[in-house]
Amino acid sequence: MEFEHAFQQSGFFEALQVMIVGSLLAPGVMGRGDLYRTFVGSLAANVISFGPLGLLVYVLYKVSHLC
Repeated sequence: MEFEHAFQQSGFFEALQVMIVGSLLAPGVMGRGDLYRTFVGSLAANVISFGPLGLLVYVLYKVSHLC
């Protein structure tokens, strides 16, 4: 039940996400591969660095609410 609720978003938030993703993919579509590759490389490095930390904080937050 809680998992289903996490994916219910308002139309405004969905439109905002589509605009952000579209603006990030636009340089790749326009043929500016160097700018796109630089951005994707830095994004991947940040996800690899901060993803596990974010997951740890989320798990600790959920565990704290179990007690």
